[in-house]
Amino acid sequence: MNSYPFGSGRPDPNSFPNRGLADAAMRILPELGGELALYPGPRGYEPMRKLMSDRFERREGGGLPVDQISLTTGSMQSVTLMAQYFVEKPGDTIIMEEFSYSGTIGAYKKEGAELIGVPLDEDGMRMDALEEAISSATARGKKPKFIYALVTYQNPTGSIMPLDRRKELLDIAHKHDIPVVEDHCYADTVYEDCHVPSLITIDHEATVLHIESLSKILGPGVREGYFSGPEPIFSEILALRRDGGPSTLNAAICYEFFREGLVDHLASINGIVKEKRDLMFKKLGEHPDAFEWFSRPKGGLFIWVKLPDATDVITCEQAAESRGIDYATGKAFHVYHDDVPYLRLAFGYATLDQIEEGIPLLAECVLEHQG
Repeated sequence: MNSYPFGSGRPDPNSFPNRGLADAAMRILPELGGELALYPGPRGYEPMRKLMSDRFERREGGGLPVDQISLTTGSMQSVTLMAQYFVEKPGDTIIMEEFSYSGTIGAYKKEGAELIGVPLDEDGMRMDALEEAISSATARGKKPKFIYALVTYQNPTGSIMPLDRRKELLDIAHKHDIPVVEDHCYADTVYEDCHVPSLITIDHEATVLHIESLSKILGPGVREGYFSGPEPIFSEILALRRDGGPSTLNAAICYEFFREGLVDHLASINGIVKEKRDLMFKKLGEHPDAFEWFSRPKGGLFIWVKLPDATDVITCEQAAESRGIDYATGKAFHVYHDDVPYLRLAFGYATLDQIEEGIPLLAECVLEHQG
């Protein structure tokens, strides 16, 4: 049976630089000397942190202090560290978009947090709803510990929060003295010119912690990410690490590979994935009865799709699985785990042929399972 892998957010597998990373390892390993016999410390390999700071400055127009960057085992370690630091007891509240990354939802629930979902529109988290959520939680003695937000290529919706709303988000956070955790893990997956400054670069008194990842431009198996933030919170979060620090070997090989090739690598992989995104747009548009609306993200790895309200989402998913179609249900991304008539399609990993064949098959599944 053919397979159609639209479920997980992974980059194109054929773009993984096997030879380039092997060559980078051969160049860097002799230079490491005895460094691999040492624990790396909580911040990690300094040349990689410097490279990430330079990369951030080129993209955002402002740098991150190298000593306030900590490499992590993928961005998920950063995401989890935030909850471990801020959540003091079961039932402490965290505010996030009503639809958000399923991994973060699961991680924060495991830390014992109560999650409060804020409705979104086409520009991301709604500020009127954010104010209401903060006031309501505070009135019942549960002032939110922090606001978690994906303001750039939001997962799953793909939205980009405009600059004015980003400033309003920071205004609200500062007024209520609530830190903001900005998950910026899709920042380098760009297919159209649409840059908006990240929250941490906006001149403001609000407390912002910033998370990034290499998984979306290299591969999740590499497990490289980082976070940054102001002191003293940054050092206090570092004190929670129990892993001896991030891998020097991983970081050194990635550093050597990206040291001179980052720009070319991004141009190559984004060009490949853009072609897949565009084809998926086309195929979804050919079946308006099944896919009533879908997002048109300018970056990231996902398309958010609205199904007819009468769709039996459970039997539809079962039918899709029987035909080899893997996708993520809307329920997985809903903070309250409701059965909503949405699904998320990932376009980075599948081949063009799989997209060409799989989307019409998925449309059949949707139309066959109307209540």
